[in-house]
Amino acid sequence: MIADLYDFDKTIFNGESGTYFYLFELRRHPRFLLNIPWHIVTLIGFLLGIIPTEKFKEAFYGPLKTVDVEEETKLFWEKYAYKINPYFINRDKSVKTIVCSASPVFQIKPICDKLGVDLIVATEFDPKTGKAIGLNCKDGEKIVRMKKDAAEYTIRDVYTDNLKSDGPLLTLATRNKFHVVKGKVNKIY
Repeated sequence: MIADLYDFDKTIFNGESGTYFYLFELRRHPRFLLNIPWHIVTLIGFLLGIIPTEKFKEAFYGPLKTVDVEEETKLFWEKYAYKINPYFINRDKSVKTIVCSASPVFQIKPICDKLGVDLIVATEFDPKTGKAIGLNCKDGEKIVRMKKDAAEYTIRDVYTDNLKSDGPLLTLATRNKFHVVKGKVNKIY
């Protein structure tokens, strides 16, 4: 099967959806503010390379185990669907669509389903336990996951905002490579 491949944050979604989701949850559940000191410590440890990405994300998404995540993501996308870049909404739908993202599947699945995405390859995270399942789907891990989860696809075009971290993904394109900057799509030659 032929498919086009898209990164999610800053490519399909105009911004970092995880940041928007985190702030959305803080506003909806003020008790989550009690976690901010731990989040700051975890962020510093992550930035210093002491804490792995998966543990960093567990700290930030962990409080979700106390809420109905399905309802929360539904409400989030009702509010933030407007941040989906128009070029993606108007894409060629005669070709299958794959999204490969570091964002958690549970967070982006509702909007991806609504937008007709055929396959989501993203970070697995169990919001009921607050634990990451496997590695963060970023950089080289995206290629590992694509080979595992999307082996039956031939990738036609690849769209990303980050030419460095998604460089490996760009090698999958059999036709075109696109750099997305603030919703503007630029072909890479």
